Amino acid sequence: MATPDFITALREDIGHKELLLPSVRAAVIRRRDADGSALDAPEVLLVRRSDNGAWMITSGILDPGEEPAAGAVREVHEETGTVVRPVRIAGVAATRLIEYPNGDRCRYVDTVFEMEWMSGEPLVNDDESTDVGWFPVDGLPEPLSPGHRESLEWALDAGAAAKWR
Repeated sequence: MATPDFITALREDIGHKELLLPSVRAAVIRRRDADGSALDAPEVLLVRRSDNGAWMITSGILDPGEEPAAGAVREVHEETGTVVRPVRIAGVAATRLIEYPNGDRCRYVDTVFEMEWMSGEPLVNDDESTDVGWFPVDGLPEPLSPGHRESLEWALDAGAAAKWR
């Protein structure tokens, strides 16, 4: 996974100390096909990570000053080539402490969005993933990252108030 330049610069000053980073998770849900016809059942867009092979919803770190909804739209487009729009905040949660192989430590505070697919067929659009595709809600691939499963459940609870742990 590519480390944003601003984090690389911070690491020059603070070394491997723990960072708390704002991030987004974008649960893209397709309820209609390209011609506008309703699907029998909703589908979700998932990417398969290149570093560990797990399936997950699109996620990423916000750029300095970036609004969370705009960041979620950007991340989905960067990773899958699709165009989406935010529907609502489905939840907010912090991750456990993550320590990377180089010793960097961080936690992410994820704003989870329910996103509506607008256009574009998914494709692997960067080096962060090896596969991308639509999956029926009752046929999700494994392994599916547990935290992302929870985020997806929150997003699929259409119209519900935002959730947290």
